[in-house]
Amino acid sequence: MEMARRQILLLVSLAVIAVQVCSKNGVAAQRPVSQAIQDACQNTLRPDVCISILSSDPRSRDRKYPGQLAYLSILLSNEKGKESLNHISDLEKQTTDPYLKKVLNYCYDRYDLGAVGATAKALGHFNDGEAGRAALSLSDCTAKVDECDQVFRSPPYPPSVLAETDEIMLKYCYVALELVNSLGN
Repeated sequence: MEMARRQILLLVSLAVIAVQVCSKNGVAAQRPVSQAIQDACQNTLRPDVCISILSSDPRSRDRKYPGQLAYLSILLSNEKGKESLNHISDLEKQTTDPYLKKVLNYCYDRYDLGAVGATAKALGHFNDGEAGRAALSLSDCTAKVDECDQVFRSPPYPPSVLAETDEIMLKYCYVALELVNSLGN
């Protein structure tokens, strides 16, 4: 009996240590997802992506209503577009390959006028109570990012150096689009 108690105590101690180590390394440090985020994301095509995007931002803690979360998703898309735009600019400055420079310049325009511009318009439309127009702007966002992605798939252009950037940006725009569209239901 004493041996069993020691084994249980040892296992519990090891579990506590494991949780502490994981928490310090960020594995278990994530806060619980709010019910509002779960509810808002449940009808999206990729609820896991939606939940990940919204819950990764501390501003989501104060958002309780679907409209607030939709607005936040548009804002996050705009911010991610600006980060992507800076990344593309940095890559364009660093490359000496003329083809890659041309493609990156093309993508810079798609992100500047497309992804960032479209999400900024979507924010304005949403603030004006025009969810339908916000959704159209978010559709423009996805189209422009896709145009960037597609240009890397046409010869003689090099393999995409923006595949991950484009994929992430598309996720942000699609989540925002789905959340805005869900408000009409």
